Amino acid sequence: MGSSLPFDLILEILQRTPAESLLRFKSTCKKWYELISNDKRFMYKHLDKSTKRFLRIENRERVQILDPVTEILAVSTIPNELRHKYFTLIHCDGLMLGMCYEELGSDPNLAVWNPVMRKIKWIKPSPPLVCYWGSDYLGFGYDKTFRDNYKILRFTYLGDDDDDESYPKCQIYEFNSGSWRSIEAKFDGEIDVEVDGVSVNGGMYWIELQEKKNFILSFDFSKETFNRICDSPLYWDIKRLGCFNGDRLSLLQQNEATREIHVSVTNKLSDEVVSFSRYFSVTLPDIPLFRSIDILPLPGCFIGKNRNIIAWCEQLVGKYDDHTSIILYEIGEGGVTKRIRTGRHEADEDYNDLDNCSYVYVPSLIPVPE
Repeated sequence: MGSSLPFDLILEILQRTPAESLLRFKSTCKKWYELISNDKRFMYKHLDKSTKRFLRIENRERVQILDPVTEILAVSTIPNELRHKYFTLIHCDGLMLGMCYEELGSDPNLAVWNPVMRKIKWIKPSPPLVCYWGSDYLGFGYDKTFRDNYKILRFTYLGDDDDDESYPKCQIYEFNSGSWRSIEAKFDGEIDVEVDGVSVNGGMYWIELQEKKNFILSFDFSKETFNRICDSPLYWDIKRLGCFNGDRLSLLQQNEATREIHVSVTNKLSDEVVSFSRYFSVTLPDIPLFRSIDILPLPGCFIGKNRNIIAWCEQLVGKYDDHTSIILYEIGEGGVTKRIRTGRHEADEDYNDLDNCSYVYVPSLIPVPE
């Protein structure tokens, strides 16, 4: 295809073009097809320049992706084989690791899904296991030596009275090998089940509970070890752990009674010493609660670079709380600066009984393993 523009300039433009549009450009010419489909260097440069979106499972058939900057809401279909009723999702490089349940209490299935490319791969358990457990904990990241060597961490707690020695406590699944293997990684505390873990720069992070204080627990997918990287601030019960600025952690904590919010962030996770410092606070009462309330799922949120909180959540509305509105919020130190209604649900409408209203997500061209 002829062009008056230098290819380096075209490359720069394409790296800043949304992934959804790039997929449509693949048929432009062979050079663009190879670049968008197979050039890993281009894929990762494009990913590193992409911006955060929200992903929301609307029902068994549709997924919504919201750009909080442009406020554009895109809707696409969910692959037939992924149409389960309950999901738990972890994001890494545009790939979603999903623990999927047909019904509560049923044995879960595990899948890797790229929503933009609409591709999935089911990850089968390793023998002698025939299914996963609902009590399994998951992590998702990559070996920093080879970024495209994505790995899944799976671990569980075994009680003292559990005599099933064949059940592995900790396993790693590698995309490159397509198989599970047991590892000896251990830690002493307990994961805070009220706070979702987060994948940042290839590592996985959780809040670890101890009697006197809490820690940030990490799993290094290169060394395949658990590590305590720093203390976790202790304020209130409502806590949300997230990725900040691509290479740091954020921790949002909220007082349920007053709705006051404290936001803390770390320095770079690659630094020798990591710690949290207060970033900003919001003391006004007209802000949503950042936890599940009754039938309302957990809001999706992230911390912006301008000392603000971006959230996509559900709220009960109507005289008799007979439906919910789906609302995009932007909250700064002075309170709510943006409140946009993006949809609604009737109280009796049949849709997913999800733990999370939405997930923070970055669309990417990274392929799902074959």
